[in-house]
Amino acid sequence: FLWRQTVVIVLITSVSLALKHVENEFLKKEALESGEDVSSVKLLSTMDAFYVVATVMTTIGYGNLSPVSYRGKLLIAIFSVPLIGRFGMLLGSLANMLLDIARVLTHVFIRCFGLRVPLRLSIDQSKLLKALAAQTTREYGAIDLNYKIHVDELQPFLKCLGGGWEKVAVSNLERHLEHSNACTKTTKIQVSELIELLSLIRANHNIAYEKTTFYSAGVLCWIWFFMGFIYYSADWTDVNSFYFSVITLTTVGFGDFYPEGFSDIMFWYFWVLLGCGSFAAMLSTYSTITHAQEVQAHALAKLRRAIGHRASLKEKLMESEMMIRTITEGEKSMKELKTASSIVKAREENANGRDEDDASRSGTPALFNTSDSQLSFQDS
Repeated sequence: FLWRQTVVIVLITSVSLALKHVENEFLKKEALESGEDVSSVKLLSTMDAFYVVATVMTTIGYGNLSPVSYRGKLLIAIFSVPLIGRFGMLLGSLANMLLDIARVLTHVFIRCFGLRVPLRLSIDQSKLLKALAAQTTREYGAIDLNYKIHVDELQPFLKCLGGGWEKVAVSNLERHLEHSNACTKTTKIQVSELIELLSLIRANHNIAYEKTTFYSAGVLCWIWFFMGFIYYSADWTDVNSFYFSVITLTTVGFGDFYPEGFSDIMFWYFWVLLGCGSFAAMLSTYSTITHAQEVQAHALAKLRRAIGHRASLKEKLMESEMMIRTITEGEKSMKELKTASSIVKAREENANGRDEDDASRSGTPALFNTSDSQLSFQDS
């Protein structure tokens, strides 16, 4: 941060002094050509030159002071990109410092009110691969992507990752699996699905963490905005002061209102640096939240598709098992029916045989024949 600050200060000083020299030479030359007194010409002061460079560097560009000579315009046109780039790097470093302060204040506020501090989860790829290999093959060197891990066995796996993962509860995992319509008490998740689950949990915690950072940066922005509003309301109306503060910190800078005087410009330097840094930090956290929400939606969709596909396959397997069971029971019933019919037939044959034997002993011919379960009349 100090090195970037030094480079920015040297660049601003060099461009400002060069602009002052070029513009004053041009104004003196024009005064001499027009026959005016050089001492009566209003030259560009050092503070004005720094102010012009600062409005270019911050991309505010009020327009109340601007170069009038060709060399001055070329100087600003050439160095505008390096100035804006270097100031952006300085602003990024300053925004990170302000965000660190805001995070500390936010955590103090959360702990004072007994709220839950969101986790800042990070994934070390080497630890992830080693934990996966140890979980799937029980030895480092190979990973089975089709291996299924029970949900209750994921806690030691998360402890191996570190980076805050040891604080993630199993209920957090089960909640995401419940969203995917899975039975968490008997669920075994594949390694490929587990990676998506880790991405989903990390995105959720990142969203919660960055939201606290976003609110902290918003509070800082309101503090700097309120400072500018109070300071400039001494010279302008409340509406104009409010309007100028918003237009300046958002780097719009229409130019209808601008600071005048040494004290106003010196306060403007300090106010714009901190205010724009806080505003940039708030925009950065907002973009981070948006990206994390996209990752969350993508991971949740993939996890739902994977587990939903697995659930549909399980349902189809259950249906096929039911059909096989039904067919097997039907075949068994047919066998039992055939066995019962054969027993009945054998009993009828035995009964007919006994009737014929009795008739032959008594000398009386049989009048009826009950063979094959059919009765037929015979002559005596």
